[in-house]
Amino acid sequence: MKLLKRIYKFLLGLFYLFKFRILEVTKIKEANVVLFIPYYHTGGAEKVHLDIIKALKNQRCCVIFTHSSATYNFYEDFKKYAEIIELNDIINKKSSFLKAALKKYILRSINNSKTIHSVFGCNTNYFYELLPEIKTNLKRIDLIHALSKKDERESMFAKSSYYIDFRICINTKAKNDLIYIYNYYKIDPKFTDRLIIIENGVVVSKATKVNLDSKQNIKFGFIGRWSKEKRPEVFLEVAKHIKAKFPQVDFVMAGTGMKANLKEINISGVQFLGEITKKNVLEDLYKSLTGIIVPSVYEGFPMVIMESMVFGVVPLSTDVGGISQHIKHLENGMLVLSITHCQLVKDFIKHITFLIENKNELKHMSNSSKAYAVTNFSIEKFNTSYQNLFKIA
Repeated sequence: MKLLKRIYKFLLGLFYLFKFRILEVTKIKEANVVLFIPYYHTGGAEKVHLDIIKALKNQRCCVIFTHSSATYNFYEDFKKYAEIIELNDIINKKSSFLKAALKKYILRSINNSKTIHSVFGCNTNYFYELLPEIKTNLKRIDLIHALSKKDERESMFAKSSYYIDFRICINTKAKNDLIYIYNYYKIDPKFTDRLIIIENGVVVSKATKVNLDSKQNIKFGFIGRWSKEKRPEVFLEVAKHIKAKFPQVDFVMAGTGMKANLKEINISGVQFLGEITKKNVLEDLYKSLTGIIVPSVYEGFPMVIMESMVFGVVPLSTDVGGISQHIKHLENGMLVLSITHCQLVKDFIKHITFLIENKNELKHMSNSSKAYAVTNFSIEKFNTSYQNLFKIA
């Protein structure tokens, strides 16, 4: 029975490989830029990848997705701005023959193309498997959103530094982390010159113009995916304590991977809003929020902070990644420096209580948050930086 399943799985993979060779190879060959990324589901990184594609809308882009996405949230948007290819149906068959054949077809398509000038990768190991064999006359670019402590990708970033022409960091913290890794692995210092910073951006439109005095109820939100590094359980514990003291204060959660934890969410007195995929619904949520809570173990600089600040939402976050580069404590947000779970919860409770009890300080931080976002998070700068990086020499 197991043998029959393996044979069926292999034959299915062979069918998808044949389909790829017949239908998808041309998409790669005729592109100007080929991008390897894992997903098109809901997520901050996925939003940034889509923004890159939008910035390059005047070039022919081919996006190759290497993993199975949890939802179709950004699928149609990617399809609107680029040719798309999905590899998971071949890669997940775990056949060395299929993987080798797929790799050969992709590399041949890229290296023999007369139109491709740049190849990009982010958050997928598959890109780094191909990287050493991609022709050196093409621009080879990757993007590093954030690195965790003792990141398991450190050696991969060090080894791939020889093949990367431009390595994009979203902030100074990420760049300094990479320099530390390069030094640790004794990488020639000249390769640090290939590290460049392009900060993420958000669209500031008429829809983001909101009267900060119109926010009636005090409401705090957690927007993201339920994952270990995001520490949603901290948010729930904080919400439970605050609501016991201030029952009029609202707490909401929105994102993916949360349905399995609905009982815990409800017990904490938090309203679960599900996955929000419509831009206008997300904007309405931001307009209603007093603060956004980010209790993450590590981050680069979360899109949810940037997007919400435009609406005058006050960020309350752990001091990780590049967050303190933009968020100044008691000026345009609040930072938590503690490490242990217990102290982390206590500090978030203390900060939220301060905002609830000090309306003038809350209003000041809200105004400062909005003003800072409008001034510093322009999508125009992001677009220009990527257009210049990917332009034909």
